[in-house]
Amino acid sequence: MSRTQYFAELESVRRNLIEMGETTLALLDEALHAISAPDPTLAEKASELEAQTDHQHRLIHAQCLSVITRQAPVARDARLVTGVLDAIVDLELIGDYSYEIVMLSAPGRRRAPSQVLSQISDIGAKVRGILAGAIDAWNADGSPPTISPRPQEATIHAECGVLYEKLSRLTSGPGDASVFVDLMLVTRHLERIMRHGVSVAVQASGSMSTAP
Repeated sequence: MSRTQYFAELESVRRNLIEMGETTLALLDEALHAISAPDPTLAEKASELEAQTDHQHRLIHAQCLSVITRQAPVARDARLVTGVLDAIVDLELIGDYSYEIVMLSAPGRRRAPSQVLSQISDIGAKVRGILAGAIDAWNADGSPPTISPRPQEATIHAECGVLYEKLSRLTSGPGDASVFVDLMLVTRHLERIMRHGVSVAVQASGSMSTAP
């Protein structure tokens, strides 16, 4: 492999990661939509997007292995390849959790109080912001991201904890508690998505560094 081909392949890996991130972000959008406005068509859309993320994961993984086996990367390029390999795992898991949220928010189930749904939507919007920022960080063209998601991570973690406890208390009330149990799972999934989004951002910071 010539040096020109080698650098073109590395750039292709990075661009494919960004495309996978955009697919994952679209899947998260479907999940957040399902929470606020359940729609029977969302499950099919989410299933297609999840299948797409799985395909992109396999494609990028194969590309990275090809780069490693055909030409041993120097330190900077090795950071990029290993960072991508870690990031695509996080993105695939985000896709899995987003798809499960869509399934947990299927139409026909009892609706939770609007105040609870508003809290979940607010957390979801913040989680989406972290993921969008993480994907943008991979677009930095050699400049590491300047904004750390760590402060937001602590805030969202605390908000998820408060909401989870509130939902737990609501399960002991009269009537069918399944909706609150489902929303407890949704809250946990949003927190996990947030953690994986932070990880994608951290990988970008380490992988896009220009240090030798």
